Amino acid sequence: MSNKKLIRTYIMNKKCFFAIIISLFHFSVKAQSKAEDIFRPPILSESIIYEDNDTIKQAIYYKYFFDNAIETGPILNGKRIGDWFFFDPKGSLMFRGHYKNGLKTGLWEYFNSDGILRCEIYFKDGLADGIWTGYSIYKLPIYIANYKYGGIVDTLKTYHQAGNNYLKMFYKNGSPYTVIGQWDLYGNLIESGNFKYGTGTLMKYYPYGQLYSIEQYFGGSLNGEAKYLNIEGVKKVHGFNFKNEKKDTWTYLNYDGTEVPFATYGKTMAPFDLNMSYDSTNKSMYSPAQFPTGNKMIKDFLLKNLIYPESARKIKIQGTVWLNFEVDELGHIYDIKIYSRIGEGCDEEAEFLIKNMPNWCPAMQMGIPIKSRVYLPVEFKLD
Repeated sequence: MSNKKLIRTYIMNKKCFFAIIISLFHFSVKAQSKAEDIFRPPILSESIIYEDNDTIKQAIYYKYFFDNAIETGPILNGKRIGDWFFFDPKGSLMFRGHYKNGLKTGLWEYFNSDGILRCEIYFKDGLADGIWTGYSIYKLPIYIANYKYGGIVDTLKTYHQAGNNYLKMFYKNGSPYTVIGQWDLYGNLIESGNFKYGTGTLMKYYPYGQLYSIEQYFGGSLNGEAKYLNIEGVKKVHGFNFKNEKKDTWTYLNYDGTEVPFATYGKTMAPFDLNMSYDSTNKSMYSPAQFPTGNKMIKDFLLKNLIYPESARKIKIQGTVWLNFEVDELGHIYDIKIYSRIGEGCDEEAEFLIKNMPNWCPAMQMGIPIKSRVYLPVEFKLD
């Protein structure tokens, strides 16, 4: 069903609404010249339609990317309620689920750009609760876990894209406790270290047998050194844990080969919450976050919407601003960081463009949407 048809069907099932459209965002930027200001048409905007012309009653919220609705659902007293729908700029459904008092509850479904269901996950009062199932691009289950109060309980089962066993691990009190078994693509049992009863070294592997991670556990909690490798065996992330939390500064290997330090003390280790990728030939296991109409379209978005700061133009400043940002499970962009600047307003312009992108397609691990960080260059080049 198209974006417009789905929204229309949703509204027709409700009472008749009198429309009060409240424009909440109006974007413009000042040129870096004192002589003039540059007006910028809105990129992201939102509106609220109140029932019976009464701002106390339930309303329907819309978020737009230019003229296309990309997010919609009811709100009451400023909190999300009822069924919500999330679309890409072309109108394809990306996610749908239910809110109660502003918190996710019940079934949530995620789809890829081809309309294929990638996962069915359940929440209660905003916490993971119930059976989570992730699907491969071939519509086979590759992840099955039972959640309670936000953590995994009982046995986590994951599968290769062909449906054969990949990993079975028993969890206790929300933490890995015993490895039942791990198998390669051909059914051969892979050694998993001496991890048992929540203490020891736990090693995980890619679906083809290459080492993925080495983690130290004590009493069911992450304690000690941990490192994670990419498919070529290069160390992507390393640091120390203490009681399931990253301690002090961790180091991430950047895409250009440089190491980037992150102060992460006190941040909980969420499952798979790492900026890594599985074997690129096995996209059922991991897919990175993507611009909703495809990463090739990012350049077109930047070219269309970038306004070159006048002061930078006058003194012929050129170069590339490098940023990284977090994409959450619903594709929202947070925590934008600039780590390579060129100045004269270019850095602020690059950050503005990132803030005003539509919702991304989140990274998927075993068919399950996860948070991830994205590194993106914004190039400033004079004609």
